Amino acid sequence: MKSSKLTFAATLLTLVGIAFYFMTYVVNEGKQAVITQFGKPVSFVTEPGLKFRIPLIQSVHKLEKRLLPWDGAPENMQTRDKKRIFVDCWARWRIVNLDTFFTNVRTEQRGQKFLDDIVDSAVRDVIARNNLIDLVRTSNEKLVYETEELERTSTARDVVSSGREAIEKEILEVASKQLESDYGMELVAVHIKRVKYNDRVRDTVYDRMRSERQRVAQLFESEAEEEGNRIIGLTRKELDSIEGTMKQKAAEIQGLADAEVIKMTAEAYSQNPEFFEFLQRLEMYKQALSTDTNLILSTDSEMFRLFKTTRPLPQSTTPDSLNGAVVDEAVENSQTGINGPNQR
Repeated sequence: MKSSKLTFAATLLTLVGIAFYFMTYVVNEGKQAVITQFGKPVSFVTEPGLKFRIPLIQSVHKLEKRLLPWDGAPENMQTRDKKRIFVDCWARWRIVNLDTFFTNVRTEQRGQKFLDDIVDSAVRDVIARNNLIDLVRTSNEKLVYETEELERTSTARDVVSSGREAIEKEILEVASKQLESDYGMELVAVHIKRVKYNDRVRDTVYDRMRSERQRVAQLFESEAEEEGNRIIGLTRKELDSIEGTMKQKAAEIQGLADAEVIKMTAEAYSQNPEFFEFLQRLEMYKQALSTDTNLILSTDSEMFRLFKTTRPLPQSTTPDSLNGAVVDEAVENSQTGINGPNQR
């Protein structure tokens, strides 16, 4: 009797537990749920906790309340300036209207497929209205060129009108139109992950980039050579100026020295003009005669008379006798030069 009561109590508790299990459900933090009755939504739960439902009649469909990732595949598209590129984007979205989302989309996987079409279409539409440089640059600040040559050869396509941030904002606005009202989804952010050229035009673009770099390098080399020539010219000019100044000062010093010598010589020879004249004559004879000179003298020539008037140096060393000794010594030196092997 007692065992049967225990069996009945255990069975009853088991049935109550099973009934409680089917009557309750738990909504975790970051989740939300849609309660359907015979396939139609009857209630929406957005707060976490323990909830109740009618078992076997109502069903629970749990959905994510947090941000969900979307990562699109790279798409080949054309920019406004006719450049074929691949654009790879990613986005973040969430469910904001359970009724609309569950009615029109149903599951998160289908929501991803809807975004594939919506975001890709918006990206293609916005990219077609902008140039490639707007997609590459992160802002619309004015470009700073390395050289004036590049700035002169720049085209209107090099002018940034929007920038990547503005393009991403425009894509977000285009893709978000009627997204919440039609599908109960909110697109929080759209960003461009990568931009690359089409394989068919990549080599051409790289060749153009290399040619531009080579042109800039040649421009730098020519400017460096021009600057080097200018510095060398200035250096040579400075050296010529220094040498000219040096030669001028040297000539001035030499001139002053020569003038002083002439003055001193004139003062010395002015004391005895006859002696000066005699020395000048001797110097002339010395320059005119050499060891290979044949000289024919007449008896009445001045040089012959000079030879005849020579006399030995006197023993006294008075000033007058000193002048005579100098004269005789000069004559003797002249005779020694004349009496060569070929003289007659």
